[in-house]
Amino acid sequence: MLRNALRQLRHRFDRPFMVMFETTLHCNMKCGYCAIWQNQQPEDRAVRERVFARMDEAAAFGVFAWSMSGGEPLMNPNVPDYIEYAARLGFYTSMPTNGLALKKYAEACVKLDQLEVSIDTLDREKFARRRGIDGLPTILSALDYIKGNLKHNTIQINAAVDLENLEDLPALAQFCEERGFFLHTEAVHNVVRTTWKTEDVEMRRDELDRVAAYVLDLKKRYKCVRFYTDYFEFYRDGGFTKKFPCRSASHLVNMRPDGSIQFPCAFVSLHRGAPEMSLREIYESPEVREIIKQSPRMWDFCAGCKIGCPYEVSAYRNSPLTAIRSAVDFLQLA
Repeated sequence: MLRNALRQLRHRFDRPFMVMFETTLHCNMKCGYCAIWQNQQPEDRAVRERVFARMDEAAAFGVFAWSMSGGEPLMNPNVPDYIEYAARLGFYTSMPTNGLALKKYAEACVKLDQLEVSIDTLDREKFARRRGIDGLPTILSALDYIKGNLKHNTIQINAAVDLENLEDLPALAQFCEERGFFLHTEAVHNVVRTTWKTEDVEMRRDELDRVAAYVLDLKKRYKCVRFYTDYFEFYRDGGFTKKFPCRSASHLVNMRPDGSIQFPCAFVSLHRGAPEMSLREIYESPEVREIIKQSPRMWDFCAGCKIGCPYEVSAYRNSPLTAIRSAVDFLQLA
């Protein structure tokens, strides 16, 4: 980490900070507010050795963090090996999962710096209705197994919140408090992709204010609750703008299941660096340099985007003060 910090400093923090590796775009849940499970076409996935090589390249490039993403990451059977290799290289590692296969791969998952498990409610019937599968008992059993048998780092419960499950949050916060987990809430929002259309699930500003007020009150009662104030303001104000542009193209390595690197972000493709090219070759190519140059001016498809990972790297690049406040929220110092 220190070595990478020195590399970033030498390049004035003008290199990618983080890799978001979409291990697969398949998913074994059918959440009503997400469309990714509807796109279940066969996909090319990078062989293990290519992913390991990408990790070596990212470490040499000065990247701090490696996130396993999806789809549902644990549908890629090589993910446990990727977690172990990324941890060995010293990346800060994280992975969101729906938890259905968590017990099977628990020994690898606990090596993550932050394991994120998606649970919106502890009401089994409501969970099944929202997620399209009666999987809550399986997920809770896996968490109990980890808590009772394995040494782990941070476990965070991710709750996608709308007005339907808002009043279910106190029970979820109590669940987390008793087990030493964090609870992170994020308002349900549209995920823009050029490959398929999604239903409009976003809330109005007055509804968002109601959610924020509820979660802030919950945070006062439960120390486990994380609430990112600046991110909420960013979300409420409509996402990326020319005053707060997305820096995904320059500061987030968006890696596809096949090992290619997609620009400007994981959700829209103007260019892909081929899987066999190194990160250095990709980022020094004329096509990518031009996309990075254009990105602060924003494309039409950027307007309204509120995705968390691009926001995180953009906050660090756009506003040091915002980055500091986000770190304070993350570390629960306020």
